[in-house]
Amino acid sequence: MLPIILLVSCSQRIKVPINRFHSPEVVGGGANIEYRQVGFSQGVLNFDDNSTENPLTMSTTSDDEFYLGAGLSPSVDLFVRVPEESSSLIGLKVQLMGGNTQDAALGHKLAFTIGMGSERDSFDSTFEIELKSDVTDYSLVHGYRFHPNFLLYEGISISNYSFEGRVVGTTGLDSDQIDYEARNILGAHIGAVLGGHSFQLKAEWGAQKIEWTHTESKLFQHFGLALAASW
Repeated sequence: MLPIILLVSCSQRIKVPINRFHSPEVVGGGANIEYRQVGFSQGVLNFDDNSTENPLTMSTTSDDEFYLGAGLSPSVDLFVRVPEESSSLIGLKVQLMGGNTQDAALGHKLAFTIGMGSERDSFDSTFEIELKSDVTDYSLVHGYRFHPNFLLYEGISISNYSFEGRVVGTTGLDSDQIDYEARNILGAHIGAVLGGHSFQLKAEWGAQKIEWTHTESKLFQHFGLALAASW
């Protein structure tokens, strides 16, 4: 059983990352840190007719994400993802095929990731909102290293997000409870990694199909960039 990370962040919103930036290579006994510009699907609470069960107003946005990976073994990383205004994750990345980033061996690579998180937060929109989020996330990633400094990868993912909370104070709403869930969020991504073990540039296109409670299914896509350093 993986540990659950419990964090208190600032200004959390109902946001789910579209870009993944999970390549199919683990760091291989060292550590790496990444700064990412990530696309998110974003749901805005709608209180029309004094209801807390209206469809979310959906859109895409771009924000920062920080990633830290630590090699537990030549084929397993422990990672933490901290996206801006969204739920943080702690998880494992396990490489099933091919060499890690230190090896930079040519050929096919295959890895899977599993992550989860739980957070509490509050923010002001139309009203003051207190939210608790729970997340589980899984992905399978394949890639091919054509050169020690060039890797192409693609992957699929499935995620579950839930947000439960309440509206603080007297508001005139029909309820002070908020409950939105998106299960089996489907994602796909394709990207490239340029650079050696010490420094890398990542470019990635990602797509996501998501359906929140009370809200129609939506399809979003986004292009993102990341800078990574390993040691």
